Amino acid sequence: MRKAALSFGIALLAAGCASAPGYRPSEVPVPQSFRETRDTSVAIATPPPDTAQLVRWPELGDTTLTRLINQLSQANLDVRAAEERVRGARAARTESALDFAPTVTFAGGFTRQRLSSATFPVAAENFPDQNIWDAGFDAFWELDVFGRVRHNVQAQGALVGVTQEDARNLRISLTAELARSYFELRGAQEQLAVATRNAENQRRTFELTRERLQAGRGTAFDTERAQAQLSTTLASIPNFEARVRQAQYQVGVLVGQPPSVVAAQLEKPAPLPDFPDLPGFSAPDSVIRGRPDVAAAERQLALERALVGAAKADYLPRLTVGGSAGWTSTEFNSLGGTGTWRYAVGPVISWPLLNLGRVKARVDQSTARQSEAEAQYDATVLRALQDVESSLVRYRTARGRLDRLRDAADASERAANLARLRFTGGIADFLQVLDAERTQLEAQDQLAQSRTDAATAYAALYKALGGSWPAPGGEKKQ
Repeated sequence: MRKAALSFGIALLAAGCASAPGYRPSEVPVPQSFRETRDTSVAIATPPPDTAQLVRWPELGDTTLTRLINQLSQANLDVRAAEERVRGARAARTESALDFAPTVTFAGGFTRQRLSSATFPVAAENFPDQNIWDAGFDAFWELDVFGRVRHNVQAQGALVGVTQEDARNLRISLTAELARSYFELRGAQEQLAVATRNAENQRRTFELTRERLQAGRGTAFDTERAQAQLSTTLASIPNFEARVRQAQYQVGVLVGQPPSVVAAQLEKPAPLPDFPDLPGFSAPDSVIRGRPDVAAAERQLALERALVGAAKADYLPRLTVGGSAGWTSTEFNSLGGTGTWRYAVGPVISWPLLNLGRVKARVDQSTARQSEAEAQYDATVLRALQDVESSLVRYRTARGRLDRLRDAADASERAANLARLRFTGGIADFLQVLDAERTQLEAQDQLAQSRTDAATAYAALYKALGGSWPAPGGEKKQ
């Protein structure tokens, strides 16, 4: 009795060490406002996982982009694989939860046997061949006294959270990549149109210089320079055409369709949409915590904490109840009759008292993985802060540059028209025309590239914000 009491006391003492660590948020402080935002009066909502990819995009007014995003959500193969991983994790959680209930199996069989005379020193003829028919149930039930099963179920639940956040992160990342490819497609189409228009203007200039040369009012030098500028502009067109094709094919893969099919659907050029001003945020902490990569890191940490609790539970005894019941007979026809019923039931206590060193090693491994998950969680929060701030400044500066280049493109177009009129009127030399046309081409090309940069910065900011965006005036949009 004293030994039993001592063992029970040791078990109670160890029970205090068998629980999982409590919840610990990231130790990385999140500022009250983002440095790259000027206004902090707008709140932001974390979108639900199933609608994150649709946040804000329809409000841009580009129905083609919205349709492609919907196709991505439904047909992208990577998204489908991620959804299957979530389904598998949920099934694993259900399986672990069933450990709270007894495990019952049915078995039935036939055996023909003879006992050995070496086991019982009697004549061998006293042990004839026998037919054994058996059918019944076997049951096994672990009573979760110290929480081993509970911690395993918690770990499986956290794993479901990890896979869900990973799937949400994948959808947001793929949506941002689709938007970026679509914007690059429209931007390349615009640059192609700019080069084509300028080539046509330069062709007319070349024809004018040739006519003046033939009429004796021009020089071969002007004609050759006009020809050189036209050929240079024409040489840039194949590069833009290749970029258009590449972007079309990339969009096709993302929406889960053959690239050539989508390329035909996107052949007609369309302008880039207008984008909203840079928003402000009243709760940067909710933005960071709402990102799927941060949420997944937090769930991974919860998983490792639960596994620490499960490992510590092995310090303590494990109480199980086993039993079996059924019928055993030498004749099949008598199976289930009088005298064939059997049963056995009883508890079993197992305790790895002499293997506590191995238990401690497993606990140390789990604790190390928990510490690693804590460090990864904090690092993910830091990277999220960097990503958001970098995306905010990129979007803000891209929009500012776009405004300046729009003014420059308008001014260069007016200057080119004036230069042609002055040259035609004979009050300016041809060098001014060439310089004005070259400036016009550069300004319009930079403007088209700047529109693309602002659009892709918008897609990057959407991803950095975890698929969410505040509406003007503080209204939360999803």
